[in-house]
Amino acid sequence: MGRDCTIVACRDGRRFEWQWLGDSMRLWNLVLAILVIGVILGIARDEVGRVAVIIFFTGLGTIVAGLTAIMTLFQTVGAIGESRSLGTCIEALAATAVVLMVGSATMLGVMFGGGLLIQWAIP
Repeated sequence: MGRDCTIVACRDGRRFEWQWLGDSMRLWNLVLAILVIGVILGIARDEVGRVAVIIFFTGLGTIVAGLTAIMTLFQTVGAIGESRSLGTCIEALAATAVVLMVGSATMLGVMFGGGLLIQWAIP
């Protein structure tokens, strides 16, 4: 019926295990997805519902982009602390600047796209 798979990887003396057991999508996943899509389309029939759906997904996209940027920023700040030479410190500082610019631009783009969709949704 399904495939059973176990992958064990060793890196730096630590053991990581990844297991995938069973099928990836069952019938109840499909029913749930159809139900959620139906509810969203039912809400979006009215202008107010359409705007609410757009605002919800715009906020969700902004939160995901911001959270990703913050987690990446923690990694780059950690790289600054772990740098041993001037070259690696400059590289970590440049990576931090890039993360700040890309994260801000992504969040701004998602919010701008949501605002544009709202303008298109309201006649």
